[in-house]
Amino acid sequence: MKKITYSVLALLLITFGACKKFVDGYDKSPNDPSEVTNALLLSNCEVAYFATVNGQLARQTTMMIQQTTGVDQQSRDVNDYSIDEGTNSNEWAVIYTNGLVNLNKLQSQAGGANPYYQGMAKVLTAMFLGVATDLWGDIPNREAIGGLANFNPAYDKQDVVIADIQKNLTDGIALLSKAEAANVMLPGADDYIFAGDVNAWIAAAHVLKARYHNRLSKKDAPGSASSALADLTAATAAGFTSNGNNMNATFGENSNEYNQWYAFTVVERAGYMKAGLTMTDIMNSWNDPRLSFYCVADTGGGFNGSAPETPNLDASEIGEYLASANAPFPIVTYYEAKFIEAEAKLRAGDAPGAATAHNEAVLASVEAVTGAAADTSFENSQAKETGATITLEKIMTHKYVAMYGQIEAYADWRRTSFPALTPNSNGGLAFIPRRLPTVLEERLYNKNATLITRNQLNMPVWWDQ
Repeated sequence: MKKITYSVLALLLITFGACKKFVDGYDKSPNDPSEVTNALLLSNCEVAYFATVNGQLARQTTMMIQQTTGVDQQSRDVNDYSIDEGTNSNEWAVIYTNGLVNLNKLQSQAGGANPYYQGMAKVLTAMFLGVATDLWGDIPNREAIGGLANFNPAYDKQDVVIADIQKNLTDGIALLSKAEAANVMLPGADDYIFAGDVNAWIAAAHVLKARYHNRLSKKDAPGSASSALADLTAATAAGFTSNGNNMNATFGENSNEYNQWYAFTVVERAGYMKAGLTMTDIMNSWNDPRLSFYCVADTGGGFNGSAPETPNLDASEIGEYLASANAPFPIVTYYEAKFIEAEAKLRAGDAPGAATAHNEAVLASVEAVTGAAADTSFENSQAKETGATITLEKIMTHKYVAMYGQIEAYADWRRTSFPALTPNSNGGLAFIPRRLPTVLEERLYNKNATLITRNQLNMPVWWDQ
């Protein structure tokens, strides 16, 4: 993989400030480029997405659902629900400035002569919109991502944003399905995710479509199940059949390339976060082989987390699965697809099919994390469900563990209420936040902003109602 020099993404570093995957080898100064190429735009946008899903938003949401616990300094504040309009201004800026606006430029610049660049931009647009709307609800969308001319973009309702996510994914799949000969330029090393493999992008896009169909489980239980299963079938047909097809964020071993979980919990803010007691209690009860990868042994030699209300400084640190310098970070995975299949089939009345998909999901997660198949004892106790024994609680509790560190787990908990969680009794709010507040800059400078204050964080987003 080629490397971009540090300054190519200077704006991203200013707004976010850590752990990116860069590439060098360009012979013009990126500080004074004569043109911003398709390749540079794609690389910049992918790095911005890595920062979005591997950084503060991931740490923050894992604390909300007690996969981790903030025990000191700023992490303790977030753990205690001290989340206000200034908490996520940087993350919002990266989503819009480095992500959505640049992706719109890439689509326009690539034009009809480069459908693969356009297609990747469409899929990435859907991915950024998904994170933003899942966390903030109604967001600027149709009037916001065409550039900087509109300083007061309207907020689109979440159902409109979800529809736009699906359209971007559908259009992206169509563009990526065009013949290679239809392209003047082809993505390659500038694509840090799949190195220009359009078939891999198509397969992952179908799983993303299934994810956002499944997101509507409270709104349209049967329809969301049917639509999710249709796209999972399409993903399988496109080759999404194992962990080898996973879409991951990639990182390096230089300080400006670190995985952000590592940069924060090991290099910059060691001791601020611990594993969460809710998650470690579940995994200890299962004798789970992933525990030694998810957690560092605590002072007693075991793997035990901290309760949210009583920070335990001797609890397990975040383990190497998330917190090692160049650990890849999951974005779209085979095991997620199987958990979606299990949930959708159960909702559709196919309990035996749900059990089979659940069992496959659990085993795929173990293999993805540990690099080896689960032992017989774990498989027999946790991955031998049948149509008579499978339940939504079992599916979602196992998915909660499998999706460790990912923002997606926060959406799942809000949709299903599994696992059952008790709010932090020492938190500044009497509830676990179900969304993020409107960021400061939007309140100050966008007269059309939908204002959600800290005290309204129990207000569910549209798909959570």
